[in-house]
Amino acid sequence: MKKHYFAAACWLALVPLTLLWDWAFAPLNTGKWLLLMKLIPLCLPIRGIVSGRIYTYQYCSMLILLPFTEGIMRLWDTSALSVGFAAAQVGLSVAFFVLCLAYLKQFKRPKNPV
Repeated sequence: MKKHYFAAACWLALVPLTLLWDWAFAPLNTGKWLLLMKLIPLCLPIRGIVSGRIYTYQYCSMLILLPFTEGIMRLWDTSALSVGFAAAQVGLSVAFFVLCLAYLKQFKRPKNPV
C-alpha cells in the first residue's frame, strides 16, 4: 500500500471534521463566511492529494499549519465538545504532516559527491 493513502485519509477527514465542528456542533457564530474560509483551502488540493502528486503534498505540508494552529488555539475553549474537536483537528494535522514527510522522503534525490 502506498504511503500517501494514509496521509490522504487524514486530509480528507479534516473536511467533515470542519463541517461538523463549525456548522453543526460548536459554531463560532460568525456566519458561513468563516466556515467557507476554512473549507476552501482544504477542498482545493483534494484531487492532487488523492492522486499522490508530489507538488501538492509539498505545499500542503505548509498549508496544514492553518488547521493545526486553529486547533491549538481552540484547545483552550470553554466548551468540552469544542475541545474534543480541536484535539481531533490537531491530531489529524500532525498525522498528515508526518505522513506527508514520509511520503515525500522517497522522492528525495541523494546528493552527488563532488
